[in-house]
Amino acid sequence: MSFHQNRTPQKEVVFSQLPENENQDGEIIKEKKSRNTKYLYGVAVFFFVGVFFTAGYSISQNYRSSRSPADDFVRVEPKSLTSKRDTSPKQSACEKRVVGYYTEFESADITKHQISKLTHAVFAYVEMKYDGKLKFKTEMAKNRFMSLKYKSRSVKSNVKVMISIGGQENSQHFSSVTEDSEKKAVFIHSIMSFLKEHKIHGIDLYWKGATENDKWKYIEFVRELRQKLKGTEDKPYLISLTLPPPNIENWEMAYDLEESLDDVDFFNVYAMDYHGPWDNQWGTPAGPIAPLYSTLDSRKQFSVDSTMKYFVCKTKQPSRFNIVIPFFTRLWRNVKEAVEPGQEIIRKAELTNNKAVGNPYMSRGTVANQKWELTPATWDEESKSSYIYNPQTKNYLTFEDEKSISEKIDYVNKSNLGGVWIWTIDMDDDKNSLINMVSSKELCSTKSGNNVKHQC
Repeated sequence: MSFHQNRTPQKEVVFSQLPENENQDGEIIKEKKSRNTKYLYGVAVFFFVGVFFTAGYSISQNYRSSRSPADDFVRVEPKSLTSKRDTSPKQSACEKRVVGYYTEFESADITKHQISKLTHAVFAYVEMKYDGKLKFKTEMAKNRFMSLKYKSRSVKSNVKVMISIGGQENSQHFSSVTEDSEKKAVFIHSIMSFLKEHKIHGIDLYWKGATENDKWKYIEFVRELRQKLKGTEDKPYLISLTLPPPNIENWEMAYDLEESLDDVDFFNVYAMDYHGPWDNQWGTPAGPIAPLYSTLDSRKQFSVDSTMKYFVCKTKQPSRFNIVIPFFTRLWRNVKEAVEPGQEIIRKAELTNNKAVGNPYMSRGTVANQKWELTPATWDEESKSSYIYNPQTKNYLTFEDEKSISEKIDYVNKSNLGGVWIWTIDMDDDKNSLINMVSSKELCSTKSGNNVKHQC
């Protein structure tokens, strides 16, 4: 029941001034006038107090008669004043990690709404030079990082801001820097200086292409970095590693997770890109970016479940690992029949000059600008993935949607995993459709634990 008062106009009370007497008794007349004025003022105040008291008592009685007994135990807090820079409500802490990567190369800027949905916002990438020093690759990269940094401070959430070093185009110096004691010291100092200067929370390392020969250099570097960062603050800076999928090209041989568990806060597992329109012979077949389960017996390791099972069973600490949710759309052209009868989602792609034709990373903005339609999509129940195949044009599209994201969140919860990471937050559409799907109650209301659910 709502309580609304009908407001009636209050009668205006005018205190008219008594005429001034100008004869010899003027002072006496002024004194009488003053007394009369005070008297009238007092009567008026008494009158209004009585009226408001009576009205207030009546309203109070009506209000009390309509209340339930439980209302007597509810305390109404006054509204707090908030800064004009942040009009969004403070986000409650998510029980899982929602790690969003924001890149140097996309055109869309990150928004406060997107940041408010994350537990960790990671800028990718800050470049490592040959001598171990850090720098922004371009002025645009620096501006995009500064945008993330300042917007995160004006958002009412506990989001942690981090930077990532490495990736496809900046992993070439890892080996030479980590094996040279002087360069390694410069690298560690550069990281520490960057974190302190910008007052951010941590570092993500993605050494793409690391080999078994690099294993102990990497382990010792991360350990030294942790020791240095541990002594700088009461709350140590965060360190995360991005891990490649195992059992494909022996990438996992560059890591010894048991040696790294004490030095790393969490791991983002690159459980995607099992299929892509690559510019080599591996550009076929066409298939989902990050299928939860494999549909081909010959490619059982090409799935999120197979990848996560490897890491969870090896460490017995599922809460330390996050699975990826790709926000981009993938396109193949010249796609033909299914690889196996009944497995329609995995299809042969015709190669041109031993290369697939398509676009491996299309943002939702690009999808909209190029007029691609992502509905209606075909759902593959076995892999828990969505795709669109047009046999007339021979175009094949695969992407995440509400159904596939829901399946991944359910998988994270049932597997006791630590959360998800997003590649990339700036590839979402203008309506923030994907990040709104990810940051759901189902994900954020479920705590992680280290009770292993995979069949090891």
